[in-house]
Amino acid sequence: MPKLNAPDAAPNIEFEVDREHSGVRMVGCFTFILGALASYFTLAAIFPGGGLITIGAALVIAVGLTYGADYLTKTYWPSNRYIQFLGDMIRLVSGSQIQSEIDGGQNVNLLMWHFEAKRHPRVPKGWYVVANALEQDGEHIVSYSIVSPTDFEALPLSRLSVRYQRKKRRKDDGRDLKEAGAYRRIAQAEFQRGELGAELSQEDYFAYLDYLADTYTSWMPKDK
Repeated sequence: MPKLNAPDAAPNIEFEVDREHSGVRMVGCFTFILGALASYFTLAAIFPGGGLITIGAALVIAVGLTYGADYLTKTYWPSNRYIQFLGDMIRLVSGSQIQSEIDGGQNVNLLMWHFEAKRHPRVPKGWYVVANALEQDGEHIVSYSIVSPTDFEALPLSRLSVRYQRKKRRKDDGRDLKEAGAYRRIAQAEFQRGELGAELSQEDYFAYLDYLADTYTSWMPKDK
């Protein structure tokens, strides 16, 4: 089968994903708890009778220690997961294991969706989870990020992003067959996001979409 647009001149690059993986969050949680307790007992021993001031100071110190631990773990404890571009191939890898693989030189379907991130401790109220899936022959590479409503408007191809709702809809909700089929594909991709989704920083997510648009011009939609 002929290649659609083999990017011979494109550099081999990779995007690190899941920088704030479960290990980073675990270290942050333990650092805060232990830092708060250790700071409280230390300050209480130095300044007996400090009361609420001692508690407040201990919490401030614990927050500072947590930020420091967060920075160090993100720097020195990478997730070891990447989205790689190697020639025509687009891969989601974990260490030496290929978790998903797409041939960018063949036709690829792009799905884009978003929803409000609710009940999430790391996300301000009203912000969005924005996601996309590269789909080919049943294979998916799903990446996502978290953005504010203002940044969502500036997101490449935001006009194509479908607002996803997890609640089941009635069969007579007014969707035509084509729209219902597209929504089912997004629901399947959202399930894949929960299983093997690759979280990118907002900056990397924008750069990732821009790289796809610049490199795979035959199947990536135009931004305008």
